[in-house]
This record gives sequence, structure tokens and C-alpha cells, in this order.
Amino acid sequence: MNRYQPLLLGLALFALAGCDSAEQAAESFAKKIEEAAVEQARESLGETIKQLDEQIDKAQENTRQWLDQAQPQPEQEQEQEQPQQEAEQQPQQELIET
Repeated sequence: MNRYQPLLLGLALFALAGCDSAEQAAESFAKKIEEAAVEQARESLGETIKQLDEQIDKAQENTRQWLDQAQPQPEQEQEQEQPQQEAEQQPQQELIET
């Protein structure tokens, strides 16, 4: 067995060196996968935020349109004020006439 000890020791060292290389390769590969996952998440999040911004813009525009329709227009305000003014003037005229 003494003859094979140096050979076995050499093979063991070679195997350990191979394991170290494999570990380094695995770490490198894991880092690359992590970076790719982070980049993919950023892109996905960016697209989601962009879509959310567009939906918010549409909602704001719809709200502005709805508020514009709900507010009386100047012509409508004048038409509403005229009957009120006429109603207020009639009792005064009746008092004056009697």
C-alpha cells in the first residue's frame, strides 16, 4: 500500500482542487442568476409602475370630465337666477300696487 500512497494523495489533492474550482464556478453561476433575477424584477416592476401611472392618468381625466359636466355652465346659472329674481320681484310689485 505504500507504493500507492503518493498516487492516492495526488488524486485526493487533485479532487480537492477540482472541488474548489467547482465551488467557485457554482458561486459565479449563482451570482449571475441573482443579477439576472434582480434585473428581470426591475424591468417587471418598471412596466407595472408605467401601467399604473397610465391608469391613474385616465382616472384623473375621467374625474375632471365628470366634474366639468357636474358644474353648472354660466348660461345655466343665468337661467336659474332669472326665475329666482322674478319670484323675488313679484311680491314687491304686489305690495306696491295695493
